[in-house]
Amino acid sequence: MFIKALFASVLMLFASYSVATAQTAASATDTLSAVLGKWTGTFDGSASGKFELMLNRDASQKLTGQIVMVTDDGTRHPLDLKTVTWQKNKLSAAYTDPSSGQDVSFSGNLTDPTLKGTWDAGGGQASGTWELTRAPK
Repeated sequence: MFIKALFASVLMLFASYSVATAQTAASATDTLSAVLGKWTGTFDGSASGKFELMLNRDASQKLTGQIVMVTDDGTRHPLDLKTVTWQKNKLSAAYTDPSSGQDVSFSGNLTDPTLKGTWDAGGGQASGTWELTRAPK
């Protein structure tokens, strides 16, 4: 009888762990889903302007993206993100500025309904803040 009770306890412990692990994985996926799509907004600091951010998942579920710088006359300059990660509700990404060849990195948090944070270019030579809201569909 003791062995049956021990076996039942081990099974319940394993089942509880499996459910908790599945809920954690689903939670991480759900928050990632919250940032996928198109965002529009502004950046300020050493430089300022308008930009768009598109975040997607590729076929292997890897996060990918593109940033589009928008000039005052409406000209659009799309740039692929070199890196992009989403961990613990924090977005971190980087791209190369084609005019200067410098890497620009930015990071921020989702505070529904906005994504906002800071940016840095050329290893700290330029910096500032940014804020985005979800673009209308």
